[in-house]
Amino acid sequence: MAAADPGPPAARDEPWPSAPEERLTRLVHDLRTPLTIVSGFADLLRRRSDLTEEQRAEYLTRLGDAATDLRAILDSERADRLG
Repeated sequence: MAAADPGPPAARDEPWPSAPEERLTRLVHDLRTPLTIVSGFADLLRRRSDLTEEQRAEYLTRLGDAATDLRAILDSERADRLG
């Protein structure tokens, strides 16, 4: 069984690392999953003409959720830098 996704850093109780190199590594890692989701579902929507309306709606919802996760990651990083 796969472990549950902990969500974006803003949803975790983990502080961002203080060293710039560690912060960049963590940010790249945390951005990769939602970007992969956006890319994959956008590709599915673009290439597959046989999708039902329900499938299209589900994929669009997942795209929106991934975009929300990306925004939360970026907002968390910005707030951490400012705060």
